[in-house]
Amino acid sequence: MKLPKQLETENLEAGIRAALEKESIELCADSSISIPVLHLNPELQRQIFSAKSLGELVVGSRAVEKTLENELRGLQNVNNQSDRVSRLLIVTNDGSPRFYRQLEFLHKNQGERVLICRLDIDSTLMGDILGLKDKQVKAILLNRKDSVVNVLKSLL
Repeated sequence: MKLPKQLETENLEAGIRAALEKESIELCADSSISIPVLHLNPELQRQIFSAKSLGELVVGSRAVEKTLENELRGLQNVNNQSDRVSRLLIVTNDGSPRFYRQLEFLHKNQGERVLICRLDIDSTLMGDILGLKDKQVKAILLNRKDSVVNVLKSLL
């Protein structure tokens, strides 16, 4: 996995890579894909909320899938597919087996540009972090490089 170039430029890539490799989990039962497990900290929470405030976050699994499909179609049209992470998909720990299987398909379809991580919180807390009281949110997509970089930096 190639992380955003800015992290390499700022000499943070090794630390962030170590944080991402510290703990992982199979995406779903019988999956060949393992994803990093993230633990909520105040800076991570702040960066997620900041991304939402800036309009750089897509909320909900259906909206995430649609956004990624549209982006991929556009990238294929201009023949500009990169293997560098430019999107960060964060999911909660309380999704159904079907939800995680769909993510596995999405991962295979989107390639290395989308890094999927499981945040060790439930969907109700994710809704609270986003300021959506009493709403369950199982998936968010950071769809701008600056927000992706800031969230990854918050892991240090």
